[in-house]
Amino acid sequence: MAIISSLYTGVSGLNANGTAMSIIGDNLANANTVGFKSGRASFGDIMSQNLGGGSGNMQVGRGAMLTGVSSLFTQGSFQTTDSGLDMGIDGDGFFVVEDPNGASFYSRAGQFSVDKSGYLVNPEGYRVQGYLASSTGSITGAIGDISLSASSLPPVATTSGTITANLNAGDSVPSVGPFNANNSATYNFSTGMTLYDSLGNGHMENLYFVKTAANAWNVYAPGSTAAGGLLGGLTFSAATGALTAGSPLAATFNYAGASAVNASFNLSSTTQYGASSNIVAQNQDGYPSGSLRSVSVDQSGIMSGLFSNGMTRAVGQVALGNFQNPNGLSKFGRNLYASTLDSGQVIVGAPGTGRFGRVLSNSLELSNVDMAGEFVKMITYQRGFQANSKIITTSDEMLSELINIKR
Repeated sequence: MAIISSLYTGVSGLNANGTAMSIIGDNLANANTVGFKSGRASFGDIMSQNLGGGSGNMQVGRGAMLTGVSSLFTQGSFQTTDSGLDMGIDGDGFFVVEDPNGASFYSRAGQFSVDKSGYLVNPEGYRVQGYLASSTGSITGAIGDISLSASSLPPVATTSGTITANLNAGDSVPSVGPFNANNSATYNFSTGMTLYDSLGNGHMENLYFVKTAANAWNVYAPGSTAAGGLLGGLTFSAATGALTAGSPLAATFNYAGASAVNASFNLSSTTQYGASSNIVAQNQDGYPSGSLRSVSVDQSGIMSGLFSNGMTRAVGQVALGNFQNPNGLSKFGRNLYASTLDSGQVIVGAPGTGRFGRVLSNSLELSNVDMAGEFVKMITYQRGFQANSKIITTSDEMLSELINIKR
């Protein structure tokens, strides 16, 4: 009897709208979950019953059913945080993490920290995957666990130095000679530079400039192995004051317990103007050993370490994964997704390239749940549930009336 069928039709509506309400509840429960993507219910009608013949005008529907639940991978807003290891993805892609068994998972939640072993991990302790860096700071093509524990810089001995200075064109040739570092009357100007040996020890070496004739100067480094400490001479243009000869100057310094320092000093930007002698800029390429102090992440996911010796170096690059069909991913809980046959194979790449979004540090992507929209859907599903319950009660009354005919 059609009345009895209407009871089951109403039940199907109750089930469909009740399940849809569960989706709304899940969305609202995760309104403050970092990286959460809201779900959306899809409804469909149940195959109709043919009352007779093959004509479509004799079909009666048998109710509704939930045909699917899809995730909305729209961009969420960003929250600024104090941690440089917090990351958000602006665009497409997922962070790739591995559990202790080597299984890969994917997440939009970038709440990362460093575990006791020095690895970059998510709150569950799964290790973040990325492109590894070489000992010189070059990003390689190898993908693995990003480790910050062994990030230290070995010392580098000085091999070159650059000095930009002005030597006073009005200075006179010293009347006292020969050059003596302990007698300021034997030189016109001096400067100091710290040189590093192979063990990272710093040594202050002084360079002395002695005018020998108009537009001509000698440079001395008493700590070097050069005879008399003389490294060579500089010649300047009388018309322009620019250096015309004498750069670079090579010097060798011997230090106890370390390899000899062979340095080349570039003075090509040194001038001879009618102003007091002074140093404009100077630097050298050596440095002592250093340990990692902090890490910053740029938009391409490259993690740069700041070391105790003031140097910076790339220590890794966060990798992102993407899928042909993100809706085919399986929710694994704890902000994690797992790949399935429906999602397709993961495509791994660097942030900011191809179809991968950029990475924002000191940021977390918030849930994309639209609370106003969810409440409107809640009202709609509630009305649907009420209407279907009314179908059941009305059908029950009709059956009661039918039974009462006998009386």
